[in-house]
Amino acid sequence: MRVALVGIDGTGKTTVLRRLRERDGVGVVHAVRGHENPDNPGAGLSAALTGASLAADEVGRVQLKVCVLYLQLCLFGPAEEHAGAGGRTVLTDRHPLVDPLVYLPLFARARREAEPGTDVDAWWRKQDPGAARAVRDWLRTRTGDADAWAAGTEVLRWGTLPPDALSKTLARHFGVSLPDGVLLLDLPVSEALRRTGERPRGGELHETGAFLAATRERYDTVLEHLSRTRPHLAVRRLPCSGLSVDEVAAEVRDAVTALSTQPMSP
Repeated sequence: MRVALVGIDGTGKTTVLRRLRERDGVGVVHAVRGHENPDNPGAGLSAALTGASLAADEVGRVQLKVCVLYLQLCLFGPAEEHAGAGGRTVLTDRHPLVDPLVYLPLFARARREAEPGTDVDAWWRKQDPGAARAVRDWLRTRTGDADAWAAGTEVLRWGTLPPDALSKTLARHFGVSLPDGVLLLDLPVSEALRRTGERPRGGELHETGAFLAATRERYDTVLEHLSRTRPHLAVRRLPCSGLSVDEVAAEVRDAVTALSTQPMSP
């Protein structure tokens, strides 16, 4: 059983899955921040990519942000396989075939200048030198080049594709399949902003009220589309406003149990 936990930033996905891993022994994959799970074989590279993502926030260029997002999601397949060893249930924080359907079209609309200027060089300099080498090597491995701007521009182009074409492109690049179920943690934008604003470095490039509101609406659109076009995919909404981590974890645990007992489509 593979279940993806999705929702706007600030809903507590990472914290809830950490709690479930510790208490229930399920396999956990953090699609964007893989090093949140200490036994992830790609944890070192994931940590380097998180530094690159933070540097992209500082530079403020969406092309660099989505380049890093692509490189992060390329680590998902091996991490999922590792987490599911021994037939364990696997819960994921985001999913490469779900969340990009939400974020890439929004990032594509927010794109600004088509030329990088000096920002790419500034982005590399803001990263730890050793981590930057790892990021550059991974970029070459995945794209055949070290041109982060070109990679980000190409990924932004994917965001202009129709949903089914985008889904096929994502599946081809990431080499993974849809999970058995998707659980949407639903939180009002005002509460999400309060939570993200309390993070050590404040919000990320995309953590503004307008962007989070558009993201919340986009999740509804994407999950409705997936429910209609992928009838085997179980989708559940879990309101989590005002709930503690333990309460949300209990809701997720109950939802996963319910999914595991229902008949699966061939």
